[in-house]
Amino acid sequence: MNKTQRLQKWIEEHPSWGAASYGEFMHVGANQTLFRVALKGLSVTSGMRALDIACAVGGNARWLASLYGCSVSGIDINEGELEVARDLADIEGIGDLCTFLRANANELPFEAGIFDLAISTDIFDPGEVRRVLKPGGAFIISVYWDDPRATFSSLASAWGLELESGLDVTALAFAFHRAKEEEARLLLQAGMLEPRELVEIINENVTPYAARGGRHLLMRLRKPD
Repeated sequence: MNKTQRLQKWIEEHPSWGAASYGEFMHVGANQTLFRVALKGLSVTSGMRALDIACAVGGNARWLASLYGCSVSGIDINEGELEVARDLADIEGIGDLCTFLRANANELPFEAGIFDLAISTDIFDPGEVRRVLKPGGAFIISVYWDDPRATFSSLASAWGLELESGLDVTALAFAFHRAKEEEARLLLQAGMLEPRELVEIINENVTPYAARGGRHLLMRLRKPD
């Protein structure tokens, strides 16, 4: 079974908008352009150990392992998605570099101070991120934020991390979700999506930006030495 076949099998086994409309990269955070920007100036080597928090089917984890040859651990609470991640890593020939474990973001199953780099495009626990990072380790986060008063510096301070870079990528995130809304409408017309699922897509992914004024932030932070 090749990668396309394995992904299609997963989509067929999970007939919901999360799979049908979003596929392997289920949200704007799973966008390697954003990660390339956040990684600029950061030396990632094959000897480093990385962590992908809430990794889903492991797109970002596998991208890191494939590109840099580093060891990557991915955690998620959905065992079905983790099975897909393991299969895809094996298909891509990087199974020896990737480990995928079922775990909660607020209770990471790792010893303290072992990761050089952590990434997340979804949920995370700042205290757990700090705990598992080595001193000087980097944390890259791509996240929706609904508090208009928050600044990059205030968030970094609240999380006990040092800010290295911050970008507001709301325009990209909003455009991404509007495009996915149009894809979902096509699936609806083709009878491959239920009307309620289109409503869910709009309410969960478009409305937060269009009606609530939410922002999408890309940040690179560092654990103090």
